[in-house]
Amino acid sequence: MQSIIQKFAEFFCSMKYEDLPPEVIHKTKMLTIDLLGVTLAGLKMDFPQMMIDYLASLEGVEQATLFGSNKKVPAIHAALANGVSSHALDMDDGYRYGGVHAGVAVIPAALAFGESKNLDGKKFLLAMTMGYEIVNRISKAMNPSHLGRGFHTTGTIGVLGAAAACGVMAGLDKQQMANALGIAALQGAGLLEILNDGAMVKPIHPGKAAMAGVMSVELAMRGAKGPMKALEGEKGLFKAMADGVSTEQLFDGLGSDFYILGQYIKFHAACRHIHPTIDGLLSVMRDKQLKFQDLDTIDITTYPVAVSFCGAKELPDSPEGAKFSLAFSSAMAAYFGDAGEHRYTQDTVANQEIRALASRISSSTSERWEKAYPRERGAALSIHIKTGETFTIDVPLPNGEPENPASDDDFIRKFQQNVADLNPAGVESLLGIALNLDQHSIGELTHAMVQILRKD
Repeated sequence: MQSIIQKFAEFFCSMKYEDLPPEVIHKTKMLTIDLLGVTLAGLKMDFPQMMIDYLASLEGVEQATLFGSNKKVPAIHAALANGVSSHALDMDDGYRYGGVHAGVAVIPAALAFGESKNLDGKKFLLAMTMGYEIVNRISKAMNPSHLGRGFHTTGTIGVLGAAAACGVMAGLDKQQMANALGIAALQGAGLLEILNDGAMVKPIHPGKAAMAGVMSVELAMRGAKGPMKALEGEKGLFKAMADGVSTEQLFDGLGSDFYILGQYIKFHAACRHIHPTIDGLLSVMRDKQLKFQDLDTIDITTYPVAVSFCGAKELPDSPEGAKFSLAFSSAMAAYFGDAGEHRYTQDTVANQEIRALASRISSSTSERWEKAYPRERGAALSIHIKTGETFTIDVPLPNGEPENPASDDDFIRKFQQNVADLNPAGVESLLGIALNLDQHSIGELTHAMVQILRKD
């Protein structure tokens, strides 16, 4: 009887670019554009710069582009650093049923591996789709137990997507692919303690997943063998990292229902669990023409995972921590009218007006939202203003979900906002290549990422 890994491996080895529906190819391109913009903006942050500085200082074969530097480095190093940069803003795409961000592990791995092998855009788009497929299906089966145990799914399961994508690009046979996935599963890691302390280094999880995906495929190509039951085995990932796993529908629609179509994108630079609250608060403020000074107290009711991740009563002392504070991010959005990446600064964190309102924002759970999760990941707000009036709103799903989708214009607008201070000619070039990636090589895309950072 085939193991779960072997079934996925057989599927990945059977797929061709021509098998992908047009809407899947289009969504893949748009998600690539989204992550490239998020990555370029993330390069400004401290932790990506630390990682780039470290990896750029090492000697190694020049295989793949290290974004944010003028160097090419070993593919595993490029995957690591670029994965870190792409997650630094917390504006990358995700899948709510799995509580996971496939793109930050899959895309950096596929770009680094594909560039090192001189592959084309069609190969990348197919590989990316397959990477999302295994990440989203496995994480859906493990959620919410896996998250509840304190694991960061993007790191623990993202590694399987990175390996799948690189394996497709390498043209592995089904035994090699299964070995690569088994080797990758051994390396999945990521602890959510960073939500309590050390939020700066959270991006190391997808970076390590991307790096491990590249390495797993390189080892499988050389004959290394991984455990076939690395997921469902007696000492496998499922039993080690979850109290309950639902595999009954794991392969339903495989090859016809592509899970990448279920991705959401973010319009706020905060943890996704905060987005319905921000959307609702800003909507009420617009509709009722409220100003920040009008707000007295705000009561938020939402699902337990949101409160567990972002409901700490202590206010943050860093921009990274602010991204995981429901109270602070909501108050900040009310103050500025948005929660863009440029708002999360140390000066903003120290802003006493924002902190004062944040201290008057409470969050709690309810049976209604608990039962609806993850079909709905929403919030109910009671907004009390200083005149004594109260306004309420329910937000079942934040903007950017498939049921509340982002348009192509939304994708492009977000990308342009993230790269607004970069070389305009480079921006247009990168966007043109990404929109027509099936007609370009991966090397052309990564070269454009370097050129966009040029000042001349």
